[in-house]
Amino acid sequence: MEMKNYIERAEKKAGKQIELAKMLGISDAYIRMVKSGKRGFPDDICIQIADYIGADRLEVIAASNLVTEKDEKKRRIFESCFTRAASVTAAAVVISIMTLPIQKPVNAGNLNGQFTNVQIIGN
Repeated sequence: MEMKNYIERAEKKAGKQIELAKMLGISDAYIRMVKSGKRGFPDDICIQIADYIGADRLEVIAASNLVTEKDEKKRRIFESCFTRAASVTAAAVVISIMTLPIQKPVNAGNLNGQFTNVQIIGN
């Protein structure tokens, strides 16, 4: 995901760009520069944004570095952060599905009169 998308999610949650800027302790002009691809955020700001919107910290840091990084080798390293995080998420989903208990349906016909009295207690 691009840094612009993370910023937009945070802006939406904060209500306005200026409110997000106040929360992060930076200027709204700085946010606009990052959003337009002219600069990146330092790691501490990326972590704050990730925590605020519930995103993966490493992905937000990588997205911010990709804004300005020109070196192809370094870009591939940052891009690999997205595929690694996606792989971990996919693995977690598969594991959680596989560990769900299989429940058998209850057949009321098999109770054979085990419950003959029902008592209702009220206030």
